[in-house]
Amino acid sequence: MNARQETPSELETLLEALCEDRITAEQASRLEQLVVSSEAARWKYLQYLDLHGNLYWDAAGVGSSQPLSFERNETLIGGTGLNSPAASRRRNVGVALAGCVLLAVIVAFQFGDRRSGRVPIATIEQDELKQRPLRSDRPKPPREYGPAITLSHIEPPPGAPTREVPESRAGETESPDFLYSDSDVVATIDHEIQEGWTALGISASAPADDPEWCRRLYLDLLGRVPTLREVETFLADRGSRKKSILIDRLITDTACVRNLTTKFTNLLIGRVSNPLVDRAAFQKFLRTSFADNRPWNQIVADLISAEGTSDKNGATNFLIAHLNNDATPATAVASRVFLGQQLHCNQCHNNPFDESKQSDFWELNSFFQQTTMRTYPLVVGEAGNSARRVTELVSHETSGPTYYETTNGLMRVAYPRFHGHDVDPGPDSNRRLELARLMTAGDQPELAGAFVNRMWEHFFGMGFTYRADDLGPHQPTSHPELLKFLSGQFIRSGYDIKQLMRWICLSNPYQLTSRFSAANRSDEPARGELPAFSRMYVKAMTAEQAYDSFLTATKAHQVGAVDWTQSEQHRQEWLQQFVVCFHTDDNDETMSFDGSVGNALSLMNGPLISKAMDVSSGSFLSDVLRRHSTENDKIRSLWLAVLSRPPTANELATAKKLLRAAGAQQVANQKATEVYQDLLWALLNSNEFIAVR
Repeated sequence: MNARQETPSELETLLEALCEDRITAEQASRLEQLVVSSEAARWKYLQYLDLHGNLYWDAAGVGSSQPLSFERNETLIGGTGLNSPAASRRRNVGVALAGCVLLAVIVAFQFGDRRSGRVPIATIEQDELKQRPLRSDRPKPPREYGPAITLSHIEPPPGAPTREVPESRAGETESPDFLYSDSDVVATIDHEIQEGWTALGISASAPADDPEWCRRLYLDLLGRVPTLREVETFLADRGSRKKSILIDRLITDTACVRNLTTKFTNLLIGRVSNPLVDRAAFQKFLRTSFADNRPWNQIVADLISAEGTSDKNGATNFLIAHLNNDATPATAVASRVFLGQQLHCNQCHNNPFDESKQSDFWELNSFFQQTTMRTYPLVVGEAGNSARRVTELVSHETSGPTYYETTNGLMRVAYPRFHGHDVDPGPDSNRRLELARLMTAGDQPELAGAFVNRMWEHFFGMGFTYRADDLGPHQPTSHPELLKFLSGQFIRSGYDIKQLMRWICLSNPYQLTSRFSAANRSDEPARGELPAFSRMYVKAMTAEQAYDSFLTATKAHQVGAVDWTQSEQHRQEWLQQFVVCFHTDDNDETMSFDGSVGNALSLMNGPLISKAMDVSSGSFLSDVLRRHSTENDKIRSLWLAVLSRPPTANELATAKKLLRAAGAQQVANQKATEVYQDLLWALLNSNEFIAVR
């Protein structure tokens, strides 16, 4: 019998072992190989889980569910057949169960196929992993892949600067657990990244010129392009420390606070409106926290342990947004965002790609089982009119374990446990308060590593792992020692967010241009390779960045005395019109910024775009045309305002040619104005405007 005939029988045997939760590591490895190698095997895998996993679909997250299979399995507890209420409750988690298994398997296997036909990383032994090159045809020594960061104590990478020991302590063993100076941290970043280039046999791109770097910094820190005055001031500065001075100024700018608030609001509660969530109160909590530069671990502790009403305690809105479906979304989102662990698939089975178990998910979920919500109208005025409803997050005295169902229909129990630390399941124990303490107190490398990786992705477009919120032994790490070192320094700084941002912005990789050369053309993460950071990776603006940059460049919101409230309302209307959000089973969102830039701008609040082209007194174009007397200066101002750089010689010549062709020199007022309006429109519709590079 040939291999083609034997595979189905072997595949079914392995699938049965998987669904009955008795699969061994060797069998899991073989199962991965079979499924990756054959599209038919992949479909067999999905169909088998559909038929034998007894999964249920519950798209709305509430109400009745529709079964994929109409067979009812008896629930077995201690060998007795029971139709347990807990089993029914667990079956209503449908989206998280069905979608997790089906989508995660497809995505994982697709990535395995894309990466030069390699098998998933979980099937490679650790020693082999360290010897495996990024691509088989590379002649240079390979980059070492690293596992998830684990810190028993913080040690600097080899070659990092060392701190001098005072003479009074000569001969003593110096503890590595200290905070380096800013210059030493930056030097360590540069050293580790350079080591990666050497290992791969590549060279870095040239440093970015001042216009490119300035625009990038404003977009990353403030969420918008620099104003015309700001870019002119920076380009005119000849000081040797102008970059570090600008970094310090922007990090303390209120616009930086707003940018961080926008980023983490979308990350933690999403863009889609939730009637139970007080978005404004949540934004206020984040805004005040970032403005005061509160430590990240304290912010996380507040989000996990918050109680009270959604309007009075903004931190409560994080859990309010994710408490549906027995708090399974809260469990998945908290693990993913704060710890960098993708536990959502563990709701229904052990993860075949790493060492996490189904029990890990439900032990974490058990911390949220004391928490519930209640809503009531907020009464305003003597008339007792209900202006709106508020949601209260409360903890009730519930004791005992959490019940969950395995893939073969068995019921098991999970007590609150976090990383080996058991918490009293009795009614007198506040589980969420204990979880907040365990997650954030003292040295917490997972909390720090997840945040460092996410912020590195924010500035570079790529984290140290293929997905910034997925750290673990199943995921290769581009620079494991650097991630470990930065995580330790972030902890030693007191989880100082601004300090971390300063280190990254001062580093040599952040100074590089986005243009690649023949020496680093292979550094292309879009092909599935790990990033080497030998150049700045181009990333598209977020919807918020596009809108705010449009207003910054054109001052359209200031024409006609539009106040801040109206401007913010226009902003939200635009986001709702052009941002399409797709909910996942865990209340997470994937966002698509639909349409071309030209379509987006042409539809962006008709009155707003017309104001951008306005030439009445006080408008952007009016100021440019009145401020400068020469064509060169006017054209240069348009380029600096929109693209943050002066025009090239060819661009300048083309613009002047358009002015001459329109007869602008003979009819200076109307014809010249129309040409400048066309030039501004063309710049706003360019691909360069919408890119962060």
